[in-house]
Amino acid sequence: MNKFAKMKSQPTLEEYLLIWENTNDAIFILQTDGSIIQANPAFTDILGWTIEEVEDLSRIPFFMDDFTQEEHEVHLNILRSGTSIPYFETKRKHKNGTIKDILASYRAINKGDVLAVAMYKDITDEKMAKHMLRMAESCYQTLVDNSPDAIIVQSGGKMSFANPEAVKMFGANEPDQIIGKSLLDFIEPHHVDTISTLIQIFQQEEMLKMEPTVEQLARLDGQKIWVEIIAIPVKYEHEVVIQAILRDVTVRKYYEDQLTYMATHDPMTEVVNRSTFLVDLGKAIEEAKISGEMFALLFIDLDKFKEINDSLGHGIGDTLLIQFAKRMKENIRHRDVVGRIGGDEFLILLRDIDKGKVEALVKRMHDHFSQPYLIKDQELLSTSSIGIAMYPVDGESPKVLMQKADIALYKAKEQRNHVEFHST
Repeated sequence: MNKFAKMKSQPTLEEYLLIWENTNDAIFILQTDGSIIQANPAFTDILGWTIEEVEDLSRIPFFMDDFTQEEHEVHLNILRSGTSIPYFETKRKHKNGTIKDILASYRAINKGDVLAVAMYKDITDEKMAKHMLRMAESCYQTLVDNSPDAIIVQSGGKMSFANPEAVKMFGANEPDQIIGKSLLDFIEPHHVDTISTLIQIFQQEEMLKMEPTVEQLARLDGQKIWVEIIAIPVKYEHEVVIQAILRDVTVRKYYEDQLTYMATHDPMTEVVNRSTFLVDLGKAIEEAKISGEMFALLFIDLDKFKEINDSLGHGIGDTLLIQFAKRMKENIRHRDVVGRIGGDEFLILLRDIDKGKVEALVKRMHDHFSQPYLIKDQELLSTSSIGIAMYPVDGESPKVLMQKADIALYKAKEQRNHVEFHST
């Protein structure tokens, strides 16, 4: 199994923390008002400030003096709309007054109080190297040949030059294996909507200004990686030649995806957290208003869980919750959602389903929940109670539906190991 296939498996919480603590990129989390609420150690390494010095500040101190609050608000509104701000180069001010060149990206989250996850890479040294490259043309070939980034030149719609790192990135053994082909031949076609500017530059060779873009590249050996592409059209003797720098960002994108996962999921049971579930429930209501479909909201908890926790210990209790969540996920359809709202309380959203089908599905689910749990080589019996609210009969807002499902759960718990609909 190659390293990319291994990355597809879900890391543990400990591995997430290792990423957070040891990555060289500054990572910080913005809340909805634009203030910082969390930051990793690299944040201080790159910018000088500690999280205690910047958290909850309305004016972020590492922004340049000419970056106005109005401009900052424009960026925040983009993120609030659900649109991420992809990789772009900018400048940030270190606590000691020095100016840093930064490769920044903001991934829109909009879950609860979390607005976005930001990642800053210090590219000051790389920027200086590129500046020196322009100043010293005689050193160009040496720098290109030894660059850690892939560099290609394309003219007439075909690559005419590739440095050693580019040959390696494309999965080739020799430059001749890729020379004569277009970079676009290696870009995954399902990203065509996001690379219109790239297509214009590489097919028509237009003098267009292009911001860095991240695309999926299919190597000659069949492996797929994520690359950041900076394309620079250069006019030379009435001919436009495209110079492009490609950087493998597969690992960085993977870390970014996992940080998003951490912000939206319960770390112990790996189901979505409360804020994410409420967003999904709100979307389900909006979709149902258009389609006219029904759906069910299930409020579930384990009977006498506190007694189990107190008598057998929190370790056993946590394992029981993990196995219980696993059974819930095994008994729902792909489009349904399981969420944990706290303690032993869970919610399930069953999309596009009528009451009759809910009864059949919940009966099968409830029977499965009642089967013994094997924990530390011992069988543990635990039952559960379920309260159900139906949209639109029991309510047409998240708040009302959750209240009705909670009322039904309260009635179910009076009997324990029971299922109760709010409306009969």
